[in-house]
Amino acid sequence: MKEKELRIALVCYGGVSLAVYMHGVTKELWKLVRASQALHAGRHGRPGTGHGQSHDFAAASVGDNRPFDTESVYFDLLHDLLPDLSLRVLIDVVAGASAGGINGVLLARALAHDLDLDPLTGLWLENADVTRLLTADSRAGKWSKWFMRPVLWAMTRRLERLAPDPEVRDKLSLFVRSRWFRPPFDGNRLMGFLLDAAHAMGRSDAQPQASLMPRGLPLSLHVTVTDFHGYTTRIPAHDPPEILEREHRHRFSFHYRRGGAGDVQSDFRDGDVPGLVFAARASASYPGAFPPAQLRHIDRLLNERGEGWDGRAHFFQRNFAEYRRQGADPDQASFIDGSVLNNKPFAAAVAAIAGRPAYREVDRRVVYIDPKPAARAQAPGGRRDVPGFFRTIRGALSDIPRNEPVRDELLAIAARNARVERLRGLLDAARPRVAEQVALVVGGPLPFAPTIEQIRHWRDRASARAAEQAGFAFEAYLRLKIEGALEYLADLLVPCLGRLDAGARPALLAALHEWARSRGVLPDRLDAGREGEMLAWVRFLRDFDIAFRARRLRFLIRELNAIYPMVGTGEHADTLPDDLDEIKASLYSALERLPGPSGAATDGLGVFNAGERSALNNTMRADGPVPGPETLDRVLGQLAAAWNLEAQSDEIDEIFALMGLNYLGPAARRQIFEAYLGFAFWDVLTFSTSGWVELDEFHAIRVDRIAPPDARLLQQAGAPTDLRSARMNAFGGFFSRHDREHDYLLGRLQAAERCIDLVVDAGGRTLPADRIDALKRRAFDAILATETRRLGPDNRALAQVRVWVEGCG
Repeated sequence: MKEKELRIALVCYGGVSLAVYMHGVTKELWKLVRASQALHAGRHGRPGTGHGQSHDFAAASVGDNRPFDTESVYFDLLHDLLPDLSLRVLIDVVAGASAGGINGVLLARALAHDLDLDPLTGLWLENADVTRLLTADSRAGKWSKWFMRPVLWAMTRRLERLAPDPEVRDKLSLFVRSRWFRPPFDGNRLMGFLLDAAHAMGRSDAQPQASLMPRGLPLSLHVTVTDFHGYTTRIPAHDPPEILEREHRHRFSFHYRRGGAGDVQSDFRDGDVPGLVFAARASASYPGAFPPAQLRHIDRLLNERGEGWDGRAHFFQRNFAEYRRQGADPDQASFIDGSVLNNKPFAAAVAAIAGRPAYREVDRRVVYIDPKPAARAQAPGGRRDVPGFFRTIRGALSDIPRNEPVRDELLAIAARNARVERLRGLLDAARPRVAEQVALVVGGPLPFAPTIEQIRHWRDRASARAAEQAGFAFEAYLRLKIEGALEYLADLLVPCLGRLDAGARPALLAALHEWARSRGVLPDRLDAGREGEMLAWVRFLRDFDIAFRARRLRFLIRELNAIYPMVGTGEHADTLPDDLDEIKASLYSALERLPGPSGAATDGLGVFNAGERSALNNTMRADGPVPGPETLDRVLGQLAAAWNLEAQSDEIDEIFALMGLNYLGPAARRQIFEAYLGFAFWDVLTFSTSGWVELDEFHAIRVDRIAPPDARLLQQAGAPTDLRSARMNAFGGFFSRHDREHDYLLGRLQAAERCIDLVVDAGGRTLPADRIDALKRRAFDAILATETRRLGPDNRALAQVRVWVEGCG
């Protein structure tokens, strides 16, 4: 059975009151992931191992008492792909700005700990209202600004066009007569609503192992904000040697990962909720509407409620390390809307994709929610008015930055995909020659059960032969590896110096280069030396070349993934998926234990406890601003002993000798063995030109949008392509419960249609159009049944939406 993962990196745009529409969309995506989880929950909790033992969602989710509706439709669609394809749907990256940041935070928490998004609907519909958001001291009374009433009456006709609903006109009158020249909306009240919403989702400690993320695959959340005052950053230059600039862009990041042994690292637990809520509140601080957010606000609110913040220290450490390196105080920062500088955080989502482990073939998508897509281009020759004074200012300061196109990001994705294809072709073309070299290294056919000593000997011979075959280019390859390791060490150790100036890293890197030259790590020539001789540069790479080991492990995992579609057929008839799973789990475990960014750890100094870290800092500072060669001898010696990278290479040799090759089929055994020994040849061939950056996940990225015009079946039935909440510069939903209900329902319906489109496309099967439309109509009916119970049968928004659903046939 072919197995595949549909991986979604979700980007949520800003949109003020359009947040309610986005809630409907993210709720539907969450339901799709729930359905996939129910279908594929298997023997080891890994993707694709369940293979659909249950035939409907209710049977697959016994014990889960939460209500469901469209989950059944998605479950049946995924089940119908069996037995030809086992497709699992995952969301492993979420990036959001402003209103999208709020929805991204809540969705990511639900994904991390399998919590419930459904209770949030009532909170959105009730609280996203001007009467709930206005500050108590700014709310207009009966006679507030009485002089404005004649003006409002005189504008009756204009108001009726802008706000035909009496509810909207009444609330607009209230809003206009409320406090001026100060933000009318209460940021603390919004923060309280968000706290209530996060708590209503359920407790993360109720089932500590519960998650919609498979073991080994991380979940990343990134929320953009704007630091109004910013902080000073120091940039090295030639003349002057240092340039000072203000940095206003900021991003809150949160992560979740469940290891193979069940260990959970999470920024989404109950004790982390205040940090998540603050990030959401700060990102949605629309200028002029909400006051800027400061950390003291969340501290004060928690104190008033009698709630704690267990994860506060970790939140600061993860999100404000750069502030402290630059000597800035995050407690004094004032954060405003993330959409001011980054309303469409594609870059954060794409950057988070790199290096993701893959248990199966991956169909990688970047899906973005755009509740208010750009209007169609004006007809050629159409006349545009010259903008007036205030319109020009508003456009320059607000409208244009918020609507900056994502063309550059999409072109960058397309260029990255082209590089992946070129690199893939290069590796495939070299495969026969690499196989020949491996055969020469082994000296004949591969033994059935090679010993650990044989594998270690062959690995060393393969490296030596790769050097011979590469000729003078091998020295450039080695120098690049050494330089890369030195740069990583500089990044790792510069915080130990305690210096805040921009020259700290360049000075430390220069000191490391001087140490490397004096110790023979960077000699004039990198000769191979005599047999059995351990040259200084060889020892250095064995001790510090983390990146090479990470590249090799990811390459081996890629080769294993390539075998899955062929399991049980042809020469792979005697290979079992479980056997591949066992080897891959071991390789991932080794990858996770690598120190630093190449592995799962984020800090290569994490191997030291607090006392050892303090001692290391003192050692680094003993010589003054920059450590000397003898000090670096001691520090690097401690690092090499703590990391013990060569022991990991021995562990991989043991995996191949004892776990993998002894029971894999001959064809799979040969392919994996050639990848292991042959990696030295492939690395020399590609590292100098590409650095393997494009091979981190080695999959093309496709981009899909969820927006009102993209739900084609609903659009054909008369559904609008513009949302009601988009009125009044996207503030319209705050003035009308009806508009919020209308847009929430459209969000669910349109997302359901797009979810089915995504699954059908990723499944690669050509389904009849009437079959696809029938699935969509079934999903629409399920949504209407649920929402009728929530909103009541006489609800005005439901009545309108029902007309469009019935028009679908």
